[in-house]
Amino acid sequence: MKKILFCFQALLIGSLLTSCGILNHHTQHTYHKHVSKAPFDVVIVPGLPYDTANLNPLLKARMLWAKELYENGIARHIIFSGSAVHSPYVEALVMKIMADSMGIPTQHTFIEDKALHSHENIAYGVKKAMGMGFKNIAIATDPIQSFMARKYIRLYHSQVSLLPFSVSAMAGYYKAQFPKVDACDAYVEDFVPLRERQAELLQPAPVSITD
Repeated sequence: MKKILFCFQALLIGSLLTSCGILNHHTQHTYHKHVSKAPFDVVIVPGLPYDTANLNPLLKARMLWAKELYENGIARHIIFSGSAVHSPYVEALVMKIMADSMGIPTQHTFIEDKALHSHENIAYGVKKAMGMGFKNIAIATDPIQSFMARKYIRLYHSQVSLLPFSVSAMAGYYKAQFPKVDACDAYVEDFVPLRERQAELLQPAPVSITD
């Protein structure tokens, strides 16, 4: 239920922002402001839950955007970020498998598999990138996540650029053909969803009564 509510809220926010032009303005302004710093040593692409039966449209869009940035020479390398959070698949590894199937050279893609949410995608992704010696770094994602993450980036990672794809491109990405992949290598045995892990941490510790 919480997941459904979250998705509904995200769609509602996206719809409202798009209708009044705020999201579209932010996306165009942000992209044109930061793309002037290209080529980037690396772009970080945040993950989304993977479902073998129903591929998340935003995940597909982010992957196609990453490929476009790479093929156009805007990004030299790509780091995919995300742990197994809401589904039993390590998001970053699934995305790298997808990137291989899309023809992105595997030696230019890397994974960061600790992040549990958007801010960690950025923080751990940047840490990974800097540890690999990359200096000119950008976050490549969809317009909604870009809009929501802008303040966090400004406060904590001001040296990092932000490359959202345009609102008008979303429909095309959603309709585009996408290769099917074998993601079994990214599957986590005995997986526990994040919400259950968090609930367990909130449980009071057992009280031991001794004579």
